[in-house]
Amino acid sequence: MYGAADLRLVRQIRALQEVGFGLEETRPFVECLRAGHEEGDTCPASLGGYRRKLTEMDALVAQVLAARARVAAQLARAEEAVRALAGAAPPEPGCALAPVPPVPATPTAEETRHAGHH
Repeated sequence: MYGAADLRLVRQIRALQEVGFGLEETRPFVECLRAGHEEGDTCPASLGGYRRKLTEMDALVAQVLAARARVAAQLARAEEAVRALAGAAPPEPGCALAPVPPVPATPTAEETRHAGHH
């Protein structure tokens, strides 16, 4: 059977993994709990773990924002090109198709019966 200390370890590890910590990155928090602290993030090494993770996350956010800026710039260039070529470009393939004529309505059985009585 597991005790309260084991349950705290598992909860701490899961909570950290839910926000992006790898198993190895949870070590300082686990060691803090095993040292007798009530919380796994009250030791200096745990605080360092948080700082390292935030630095890593900040770098990832910067990469995503830079990629987003590149995509936005490409979209702006493409939209400008479309506006510049609006009259000169051939129609898009979907627009060049001939319209499909409407399908004539098939009379219902009731309409067919009434048509024969006139």
